[in-house]
Amino acid sequence: MNVIKAKSFTENGLDTRRKFSFGSIGVWTALFLLIGAPVLCFLTLGVSPRLFQQGPEWFTLKYVHEAFQGFAGRAIFNSLWVATVVSIFAVSIATSMAWVIHRTNIGARRFWAVAMWLLLLLPTWMMTLGWTDLLQPVGGLQALGINCSYIYHEFFGPLGIVVVLTTAALPFSYFIITAGLQGLGPEFEDAARIHGANKIQTFKTVLPIISPAILSAIAVSFAETISDFGVADTLGYHAHFPLATFILFKAISSYPANFSVAAVVAAVLILSIVPPITLQSRVMRKNTFAVLSGRTRTPRVREFRKGPRVLATTIVATVFVVAIGVPVLGAVMTSFISGQSFYGGHLHLTLLYYREIFNPPSAGKSLGTPLLLSDQLGFVVASCTGAFAVVMARRLVTKVGGLSQRITDIFLLGSIAIPGVVLAIGYIFFYNLSFITHHVINLYETLPLLIIALIASSLPGQTRFMAGPVSQIQPSLSEAARVHGAGRFTAWRTTNLPLMSRVLLWGWLLTFTKTISELAIATILFPPSQEPASVTIQNYLANFNTGAGTAMTVMTLLEMLGIIVIALGIYRLVTPRGWRRIGWRGIQS
Repeated sequence: MNVIKAKSFTENGLDTRRKFSFGSIGVWTALFLLIGAPVLCFLTLGVSPRLFQQGPEWFTLKYVHEAFQGFAGRAIFNSLWVATVVSIFAVSIATSMAWVIHRTNIGARRFWAVAMWLLLLLPTWMMTLGWTDLLQPVGGLQALGINCSYIYHEFFGPLGIVVVLTTAALPFSYFIITAGLQGLGPEFEDAARIHGANKIQTFKTVLPIISPAILSAIAVSFAETISDFGVADTLGYHAHFPLATFILFKAISSYPANFSVAAVVAAVLILSIVPPITLQSRVMRKNTFAVLSGRTRTPRVREFRKGPRVLATTIVATVFVVAIGVPVLGAVMTSFISGQSFYGGHLHLTLLYYREIFNPPSAGKSLGTPLLLSDQLGFVVASCTGAFAVVMARRLVTKVGGLSQRITDIFLLGSIAIPGVVLAIGYIFFYNLSFITHHVINLYETLPLLIIALIASSLPGQTRFMAGPVSQIQPSLSEAARVHGAGRFTAWRTTNLPLMSRVLLWGWLLTFTKTISELAIATILFPPSQEPASVTIQNYLANFNTGAGTAMTVMTLLEMLGIIVIALGIYRLVTPRGWRRIGWRGIQS
């Protein structure tokens, strides 16, 4: 009896009962306050509007029926099939590119890795703006004397929506899969080749080893796509191709606001994540993917001959030209070309819009203070999210998590599908409740509330980002440290941290850039006189000052890229050489 009790108490070197009583309660309390309570308040409006003084019914299903009828029902269907197609395309392209860039001698390998970060920096509203500025009848190509009317009409439809959303989901899939490739040492490929496998067969043989990362990429791409609002409000609206997030926003912004229908649409978006996460959970519970250890060797670079090397480089370059070149070219041209070029028949270049960034007109606002505030928000949100994401990722990949683990997994991934506008409005409903403001804490219209909302928005995706690399770390490493007397944190710092250092850095940068470009949450929750950069830029664009707004966007992107270069440089200077040899080889920093 005492042996059985001791075994249950010390399984895997941990006190499992204490872990459940303290760790689970603490994690679920944080998740409830960050995501659960605000979103639940908003979703409750779909069946009980009177609970929040938004209607006379205590319980009704009429808004559920209304959400699936006519225009709204078609929008939900469009979002589901578009997200499915985009996730398949994005993960397929990302897997191929990650393998080619990091495992072959393709030309300009370092440049493509940096270019993928640049693609990540582009929010969908900026991508759409760039495509529009370049292709529209009164646009950048017309200013150069190029007729692109045919491409314009083809692009403004489902084709353009799939293209933009695929390019937006591509970096998320790429980074997740690249993180999974860190544990795929050369021994697995060598074993396959020794047994007679060719290159394609070798690829098929070792691909299942990174299946946790691939499944995470599919789920994250699906969730990010179905929750996107930038494309729905621009391409979808102008092409008369409704998407669910546009219907949701329209229901909220109409007068009077129909929060109940918006809540039903939000619930559908969240529930649509259940199938991909269920598939991933089943795969990870039936198999083990712990292949990363202190003995993992640096992957061998496969040498292409001249012809295949040129072909592979051309294909990768084409992908980036379509994904980055077109929207960036459109934005840069708009920021430098004077408005009279579109009507006078001659090209006129100007720096007026860039001067307005620092010396705005009397009715405008400088970008300096908002951008500094966004940088501060990005630093705080990225640091807090990264620490919490590591804890959550460890819980997701544990083999003894049981029902709590599966619920947490579904909850976090479902949260990725929550549009920012839904999360922001949920924060208003919950943290403006009289009980919360008078008896708990009053955060309404304060900067801490915006920070908490941004953390809640970034945490699900960051956790999925960490799950693949964490699942590859063999638990024997920390167990050995614990046997030799190290505490839990010391064991993690001396064993797991060196293996995950690059992943942690890239995860921090991922959240940092996403925070700066976040628009929906910032627009709804920013305190008076504390306006982030994204809100300032959007105000310029909304007032039809496209040149200055685009110039501000270009400057913001350059500033974020500079932060990434500085962070990677600091990592190279301060970390031991062994940390840089083991782990993720995303950018050769």
